[in-house]
Amino acid sequence: MPRLPGQTRDASTTSLLTVVLPAFVEGHHLRANLHRVAESLHDAGWRSFELIVVDDGSADDTSDEARRAAADGLPVTVLRLPVNAGKGAALLAGVQQARGDLVAFLDADLEIAPDQLLRVIDAIDAGPADVVVGVRKGGSAGDGRAFPLPRRLMSRAYRWLVRALFDLPVETQTGLKLFRRPVLQACLPRLRAERFAFDVEILTACQRLGYRIAACPVTVNYHRDGRFGRMTARHVAVMLGETMAIYYRASFWRWLAPGPGTRMWIVVLGLGIFLFGVGVSKLLTPLALVEPLKRVFHIVALQFLPRVLRDWLLVLGGGALSIVAIAVLNKRILAAFARRDAGDLAGIWRWAPPASTTPPDRTDRTIELETDDQEVVHGRAFDR
Repeated sequence: MPRLPGQTRDASTTSLLTVVLPAFVEGHHLRANLHRVAESLHDAGWRSFELIVVDDGSADDTSDEARRAAADGLPVTVLRLPVNAGKGAALLAGVQQARGDLVAFLDADLEIAPDQLLRVIDAIDAGPADVVVGVRKGGSAGDGRAFPLPRRLMSRAYRWLVRALFDLPVETQTGLKLFRRPVLQACLPRLRAERFAFDVEILTACQRLGYRIAACPVTVNYHRDGRFGRMTARHVAVMLGETMAIYYRASFWRWLAPGPGTRMWIVVLGLGIFLFGVGVSKLLTPLALVEPLKRVFHIVALQFLPRVLRDWLLVLGGGALSIVAIAVLNKRILAAFARRDAGDLAGIWRWAPPASTTPPDRTDRTIELETDDQEVVHGRAFDR
């Protein structure tokens, strides 16, 4: 049952909560942020929780500040990656150390405040959801600065792309998510993305394995400088590349894994369709069509436009239609015929594993930690 306003949890029935906080160059406020998270959880009645900070190869004192928070008595575990491997790699490293029955992802910059974490916890308590994803309330932020218009437009375009490719019902890039532990155990071995598109891949795996995903509106306060924050053109290119790689791994083509013979016949089919189209156009060109067929052909073939413009429009329009058709057919064929588990995202659909079951062909993944930091630093249990 969800808590009422002002109500705290019964310590005797509360399970262990793990909060994984990926951090990159956050030393200037990380210690204070960890205190904010711990105090919010404690004030809400949580007595059993751990905070896992994963320093993604920062050049500043991010790891040192996290250790200071542990020395203050907070239940903090500090991990450090030797290089900047990406947010996905940091989250994966943190989950490998997590002990909680519930595991939350929360960005260490706290653009999403700790009280919003309590909202997603209440949401998973209130219903049958296996995963709760924080989604931004509209286009503006709460008490902080609103997201700049270019950043909002970029996020909206990416959400449209993800929805078109994967049919995911929720926003993927907000830095707050909550999972039941069996969900992560089933999904993580299937993942390959380690940077910006990690969230897309894990939610795609959750959806295809049949887990129930719920959305919870949260307030996000923009803290970064510039119109795009830390996002650069290179980051956008990497994110798009990762997204298309995930689409391939989740595609019917990846599941089919055609051999050389099948690929040859697919090329033959494409060549045949092309030659057929050229032949039909040559046959129709000299024909003297009668009305109303002449008028219809005049409009469909864009013959009322200049030749150069008409040809380019036909090429681009035909290409766009082909891409849309391939995407739609991929979804429908996969939903209708998926029957073989390839060990990643391909060929799984509504499998819905029991809590104690792991998917077939499981391949464990590990993230290397920096040699000097392989012994993680633990703080004491937080209690006032």
